[in-house]
Amino acid sequence: MAVIPCGVALIRRQRQFLISQRNADDTFGSFWEFPGGKKNHGESFEACVIRETKEELGIEVSIDKKFMEIRKEFNEKIIWLNFYLCSYISGDPQPLECQKVLWADVADLKNYNFPPANEKVIENLLKNYGQE
Repeated sequence: MAVIPCGVALIRRQRQFLISQRNADDTFGSFWEFPGGKKNHGESFEACVIRETKEELGIEVSIDKKFMEIRKEFNEKIIWLNFYLCSYISGDPQPLECQKVLWADVADLKNYNFPPANEKVIENLLKNYGQE
């Protein structure tokens, strides 16, 4: 089974995380997600996260550390999601490759419709940052 490696940015500003709404015609159309995408051959996950946030939202981020990874079977492929905690550096987040982008309080993340693979991530973010 093919494995699709992806880098995903958990961009944090105090209790808020930057999330984006997928385009309506995408897989999981109009669902919310953390920015990121497919890793290019020969590219590190960290470089992928930095590139994807620039392409999708027009912002600069730096990688703080790996948060977790999830492998999820979908359409006869394995989607390998690698989540990285990131610091926001510069740029005004814009929906360049998505419908909307917004800063959501960690406690509100569960109120947005995310693809199922994100449940564990949101649970862990709440555990780690929900008490601040």
